[in-house]
Amino acid sequence: MKSKPFGVLFGLLALVAILGVAPAFGETAEVDIAAGAGSSASAACVTTNNCFAPNPLTVAPGTEVEWKNTDTVSHTVTSGKVTDDNAGSMFDSGLVKKGQDFKFTFPTAGTYGYFCTVHPWMVGQVIVGGAAASGTTTGSTTTAPTGDATVPEFGPVASIVLAIAVLSMVVFAAKTRVIPRL
Repeated sequence: MKSKPFGVLFGLLALVAILGVAPAFGETAEVDIAAGAGSSASAACVTTNNCFAPNPLTVAPGTEVEWKNTDTVSHTVTSGKVTDDNAGSMFDSGLVKKGQDFKFTFPTAGTYGYFCTVHPWMVGQVIVGGAAASGTTTGSTTTAPTGDATVPEFGPVASIVLAIAVLSMVVFAAKTRVIPRL
């Protein structure tokens, strides 16, 4: 009869571990393309540097970023800077029409600049893994993040807790003969 509380304990441990690991996988961050951003180079969002909002955006490696066009005109999301010879070599959305979106997953740490080819005054930056602090750059210059949206990363600790919980549940189930022994 003492085995039931241990089973509940292991079950709770497994649930906590799963919930701890789940946010680290399949995370999506959203960037909105501001309404009126394409109107002119003197649009209000240009002076505040938020034609893409939030800007800059800080995420963990492996995070999918989704740009949503809330403007009334089409835009692009193109990697690099307007002056780069290799602009768009990492990602290029093509025209994203009103109400549509574009998604890209950033696999590795770095600082990634991007812009709209139709409206080159619209620029943004994605900082993956806090690379701005280490000075790593990719596609644009590194700047200190201001007003960023950070995505939590749980790392290997939650995976270890999950593995221990699952192993404990298997051992407990075998000990109480809930599952047949192999």
